[in-house]
Parts: sequence; C-alpha cells; structure tokens
Amino acid sequence: MLIVLSGAACCQSFLLNIPQNHGWGQQRVVSLTECYAKANVKKNKAKKNTSVPASGGFGAKPTESSSSKTKKVEDDYALFPPLVDSVKETLVPSPESLSNGSGEELVPEVYDRIAQIYGYEHFNYADGVNPFEEAAASAEESGSMSMESLLSTSPSEETSSSSGSLLASEFGLAPSSGGGQSDFADLLASATGVSKKKPPVSIPAPPAQVSVSSIASLKPFSKFRVLHVDPMVLCVDDFFTPEECDALIARSTTTVITADNNEKEGTTLLPMKIGQSKTVGKDSRARAQRTSTTWFHHYAGVPELMAKACRLMGINDISAFEEPQTVRYRRTEHFTWHLDALAPTPELADKGGQRCATLLVYLTDLSEKDGGATMFRDLGGSDGEPLKVRPKKGSALLFFPAAGGIPSVPLDLRTLHCGEAVASDAEQDKWIAQLWLRETPYTPTAPPGNSHASASSPISDYCAN
Repeated sequence: MLIVLSGAACCQSFLLNIPQNHGWGQQRVVSLTECYAKANVKKNKAKKNTSVPASGGFGAKPTESSSSKTKKVEDDYALFPPLVDSVKETLVPSPESLSNGSGEELVPEVYDRIAQIYGYEHFNYADGVNPFEEAAASAEESGSMSMESLLSTSPSEETSSSSGSLLASEFGLAPSSGGGQSDFADLLASATGVSKKKPPVSIPAPPAQVSVSSIASLKPFSKFRVLHVDPMVLCVDDFFTPEECDALIARSTTTVITADNNEKEGTTLLPMKIGQSKTVGKDSRARAQRTSTTWFHHYAGVPELMAKACRLMGINDISAFEEPQTVRYRRTEHFTWHLDALAPTPELADKGGQRCATLLVYLTDLSEKDGGATMFRDLGGSDGEPLKVRPKKGSALLFFPAAGGIPSVPLDLRTLHCGEAVASDAEQDKWIAQLWLRETPYTPTAPPGNSHASASSPISDYCAN
C-alpha cells in the first residue's frame, strides 16, 4: 500500500481547522505544545475505552521509568513523547550485513521499496540507462501517457504489499505490522483537528521544468549502507570526493553576501549567511534548538551537489529542490530533536508542498569521541539507544521525512532526529551540506537572484567534466 503524506511549512505552530457545529470552517493557530496537551486530556477522558497504552505512548504522560530512559538521550521530550506500541511495530531494522562495512550495491528489494513507498521509480538507475529518454519515447509511441504522468504513476496496493513480504523474506525479518495504526491516527486527529479520513496524497515526481539531461551521464552510486529499512534510512559513501568537500567549505567561508554588498558587482553566486531553516521544533524556543550557522547557496554555485542529488534520486529536474545549504557546527554546538517535514498550513501547496526527501552530505570527519553524530531517536533497536550516524567525509545520508509513516499524519514521526553536540575538544568543526526535495516546483527566496534555471549550464558543465 502506498502511503505518502502531505503537509505545509510552519516552524512554531500548526494552523488548524477546528470543527464548528460539526463543520470545518473556523480556523485558529494552535501551538504544538498545546496539541500534545489536548491529546493528554483526550486520553485521560477515554482511558477506559481506548486501546492506546495508558502510559508512555505518543501524547501520553511517560511513566517514571520511560521518562528517565528518554532523558538518557536528551532532556527535550515535552514536544515528542515516546511512540505508542502500535507505531513501534511498524519499525523494520536493517540486517547488520547491510548496515555495516564500507558500503555495497543495493539489493533489488530496497529499490522496490523506494519506488513503491516513496515514489522514486528511477532511484540510482543503472549505468548507461537514461530512463527519461526511454519514458518519453515509450509515451510518444503509445500516445497514451506524458512523461510527467508516467513518472508520477503510483504502484498498486497489491504490488507494495508483495514487495514488503519479499523484503522481509529476503532479510529474514518479520513483516512490519499495520495493525493498531488507527488508534494512533485517532489520537492525533483529536489533537490536531485534522480528519483522519482524509485520503493520503501521493507524492508525484517533480514536473520537468528545469530539466538537465546530462545528469544521466554520471555514474550510479555503488557504496550504500542500509541503516534502517522502515522508515528507510540510507548512507551513501563516496557521494562527494574529498576535494569537493573542501571546496564547498571554502565557498562558504570566503566572501558571503551581506546587507552591504548584496548589490555589488561580482557577488552573483556568493552564498548568504541567513540564519536557520524551518523544521518542526519546540514552539517559541525553536530557534534556540539550533546553535549552528547556516549558509544558503545559489543553485548555480553548487553544481556538484545538485547534479549528484538528482542522479541519486533518479530525477532530471531540479525545480523542486529548496535552496542548497551548508551548515557549520563549532565545538559544543548542536541541533536538538526535530522533524524535517513541515507542519500543516493552507499555503503549503503553493510553496512547493511537503518535503519528500532529506539529503545530508558530511563534509568533515568526526570520530566517536568528537561527537556530532546524526541521531534518530526511535530507530536504534530494542536497547533504547538512538541510531547514530557518524560524520564521514564525503558520505551522504538520505531519508524520507513525510512518507510511509502514519495514515493521515503529514509527518513521519518515526524520523525524529537531532544533531549531537560536537565535543568541546573535537579536532575540527562539523560541516554538512543539506538539501530538501519538495513535492512540486519550489520558489527560492535566498540568496538574492537565486533561481533553478541559472544552474542548468553549470550542472551540464560539471557532468561533462
């Protein structure tokens, strides 16, 4: 079954539709913290009639033991209580043979899962294959489907189910259970005022408005580590060369656009130190959650990032990508628990829609004692420890923050993650590049004059070389 969810951009609050006389006309802003408080009230009133656990569940007040356990990771759980058992049952860890080592080719079942659950049918397509030319030629011959229609066709429920069984059989895992998810959807629906009966929205492939055909000339990636199966979390080793990592850091730290020089000649492709990106964080204190520094780049200024991101995702269009960013974490700096998916607002559809994929590229190495790992709270296994991804220079981390999660919820809550604090005695800063891919074409807002179209020639030049 294809479960793909949509939402909207918001950092500090949801804009909710609150029932009025059994209708859906009235609107008011409700903070995330208030949503969870309302969920607690709802749970307490229906305690005798609900199958949601009485303690420790999403929206529930943790018991003393669960509270102390969560504080072991980080004392920031007022907004993100533990998942209920029915949601935990959907988690499928990765076999050690696929998550460790130096990386290897993906097994076919992983490609199937990425296509059927997340909608990327041409993910990391084979060398010598141009799926876009083939799809266009096929559509032209049949006269029945456009290229965009072909790329956005969703697999059937039957196909998705059979793939899940095949994957479980191949890995020796029990299939993830979908039972009990309605209880969780009921709880969140009562908290947010969002009808759980709203059908899931499929994530289409972005329309080919800024197509770069030369991307198909790049070699496919061959060093993958499957860190988690459901939700899917992948690490791609050797995504960047060491030289590309160093060049991107240098590009961020030389001359940047400021209020004084943004109109001067020669600043066209300079990055802009602009602050922080939107994520689902802790209401009025969301800004304090992140102590790092972010630079926004022109698409044309980072052709290697744009080209390789498209090659990995199996798309030849960059128009749905948000502004490319680099982020620096100095010693002791961190980013606490958050979700990359954007909270619901009515304006989302006009601004590119939901974030479908998160791509992080590590530009520096950090050892275990240096800290700085990317940590997923709920994906670490039965021992209660988070899944930790150690920064490895040139490797990329890919996950999908808003698809394959809980029906009628616009975020995959299971992808809750944080940036571990860099140790005070770390040998170097942590640097990453990050990209978010939206549902539909996105309009950039920084740096001044940034556009997807301006990157077509630089990307073609990079691919040719």
